[in-house]
Amino acid sequence: MKKLIATVIIITMSMTSVFATTAFAQEVTQTAQRIIEVNGKGIVSAKPDVASIYFTVESKEKTAEKAQTKNTEVTEQVTKALKELGVRDDAIITQYYSIDVDQIYNQEKQKWEENGYRAYNRFMVKTNDVNHTGKYIDAAVKAGVTNVGSVSFSISDPNKYYKQALQSAVKNASSSAASLAESLGVSLGNCISVQELASYNSYEREEGVAATMEADTSNSKLRASGANIKYQDIEISANVVMKYAY
Repeated sequence: MKKLIATVIIITMSMTSVFATTAFAQEVTQTAQRIIEVNGKGIVSAKPDVASIYFTVESKEKTAEKAQTKNTEVTEQVTKALKELGVRDDAIITQYYSIDVDQIYNQEKQKWEENGYRAYNRFMVKTNDVNHTGKYIDAAVKAGVTNVGSVSFSISDPNKYYKQALQSAVKNASSSAASLAESLGVSLGNCISVQELASYNSYEREEGVAATMEADTSNSKLRASGANIKYQDIEISANVVMKYAY
């Protein structure tokens, strides 16, 4: 009889423990579901401090050697003019160089024929003098470049601006969470998680250049007026997702 009573007591205690554990689990689940989730976005505008100008020198001659020599001479004239304005040698970067056979279509023979050679030298020039970009374009044109591409403006150190945008994103998300809690008539608890979303900032803006080819009786000359090139501020954005208990 004593053994039977002891067994019953043990079973009763075990059932009580199960009920307590289940009740605690339900309470935790209900608490975990009391969450306010908000998105925050921060935007910071910054003035660019780097201008990248794209030039091309194209030369056409009867032989590949002459085309190359002519192209080298003109390119040296252009780089000299730019250096005289303070452009560093390492800020003049070659992007593409080629010497190709030039062809012309013969209508009588109904076929393509060789018509000399063309040498191409496309290069980029970088400068921190973003407010006077036009003078570099004008100097290059006068020195003999045959094509002026676009001008892109960028930020050399975007990370410091991104940090500011990230801080703004967190503040905006916190403000939204507080407003939602107030609307619901509840007290906002602590932030229980924060996630930084991927950023797709380019940190660069491209501006067009007014440059045209002008027909001349002897050859074609490029004329450009870069004096009034303008740029816009660059926007750096950051996004976060935050969760608050309430």
